[in-house]
Amino acid sequence: MRGRKALLNGLAARQRGLACAAITSLALIGATQVRAQAAETSPDKRLENARLSFREVMHEPDKGIPHDLFDKARCIVIIPGVKKAAFIVGGKYGRGFVSCRRDGTGRFGAPAAVRIEGGSYGLQIGGSSTDVFMLIMNESGMRKLLSDKFTIGGEAEAAAGPVGREASARTDVMLHAELLSWSRSRGLFAGLSLEGSTLRPDESENEKLYGRKISNQQILEGEIGVPPAARPLIAELNRYRNEGEHREHAEVGASLGERGRVTLSNVHFETGRADLTPDSEPALNDAVNALKDHPDWRIRVEGFTDNRGSKEVNEKLSSDRAETVANWLADHGVHRDRLSSKGYGDARPVASNSTAEGRAKNRRVELVRARE
Repeated sequence: MRGRKALLNGLAARQRGLACAAITSLALIGATQVRAQAAETSPDKRLENARLSFREVMHEPDKGIPHDLFDKARCIVIIPGVKKAAFIVGGKYGRGFVSCRRDGTGRFGAPAAVRIEGGSYGLQIGGSSTDVFMLIMNESGMRKLLSDKFTIGGEAEAAAGPVGREASARTDVMLHAELLSWSRSRGLFAGLSLEGSTLRPDESENEKLYGRKISNQQILEGEIGVPPAARPLIAELNRYRNEGEHREHAEVGASLGERGRVTLSNVHFETGRADLTPDSEPALNDAVNALKDHPDWRIRVEGFTDNRGSKEVNEKLSSDRAETVANWLADHGVHRDRLSSKGYGDARPVASNSTAEGRAKNRRVELVRARE
């Protein structure tokens, strides 16, 4: 009897040992997966995933976000698909970014990190990953976006977005919705109801991306420069913003020929610097093509600023920006001997400097055809 009891005790002890070993192994595997997931879903990687998912959606106009809605939106939220290991246990969870249009330029600016929780939108344990897209359509929606937290369908009026070319022309969703949403899962793209989900700032991700503590309101309403990791995404957003403006760019040659002057309205610089933003390239390429078509033209590049800052600082900044554009044109096939540059600071405003929209118009670069 004692021998049988000892045998049973030995087997139980062995089973406990195997269970402990299994739990330890699972814990180690889980920790390894979490570390790998953290590397895969760092802000830099997530920004790239957001860019790729947005490009793929917009690449097929008949099946993507309608361009007319995109053109009217104040902000866009992109939450790229996340693997199931990244979800909080028992919940639905995703991380992504929001970018809003700046001042009166219509350009998208620096992105702020956000997180979405709750609701039922395909982000589930064991399910396929889902990309979520949201357009913030008006001022009211943007104010709620800047709050500490808001519930979609509660504080913010939301609707599933239409799909396809000019789809908003056939629907009244634009009349009331502050937020329109879509999802893409396994290649299928459709309007999506996010009712009950909450959207909030992701402060830890902002700190990783910007290297300091910074709020979403500071990023989206201030003049924060676009961090290097985010530039491809912002350039992609602005590329689609520019799609309807190619006709204007194509008229560079006509304007120089008829009026002798043209404003490169879609050439932009980093805040307070002479570094071109990536979305400036289409406008500059159009200028290069126009100048190549007229090799006898001599061109002066003129730079202008708003009235913020001292006269000396503004003159130097405008001069540096004009020189940057002249160098870019020369580097892309326009002979440098044909080009000169000059900065005028805030001396020739084309709009009032008392508004953000006016200041945005005054910060510009013009090409002037030199008279023989």
